[in-house]
Amino acid sequence: MYPDYDTPRLTGPYLEISSAREQQRTRLGTEQHSLQEWVLALVEGVGEIAQAVLDATRDEDGQLGTVREETVRTGAGIVALLEYIDGLEAAAT
Repeated sequence: MYPDYDTPRLTGPYLEISSAREQQRTRLGTEQHSLQEWVLALVEGVGEIAQAVLDATRDEDGQLGTVREETVRTGAGIVALLEYIDGLEAAAT
């Protein structure tokens, strides 16, 4: 569907998510998980976002940096799942 995952054409948060995804690829290599494992990993990421939000609301300064970092990481995880799904669909045809 999208053959060129390695060429970011976006800016702002989209570029940050693309960069985070590239860091994941570098660190973890090709990931092959079941769909259930992918979803569990993403739920964990959402939990990390929730924890960061809770921490930010308890902080008198209300810093959102950690919330943003966790959200970018989870966004990169969603992209990884989409890449995996695209690979499954390509293999099926």
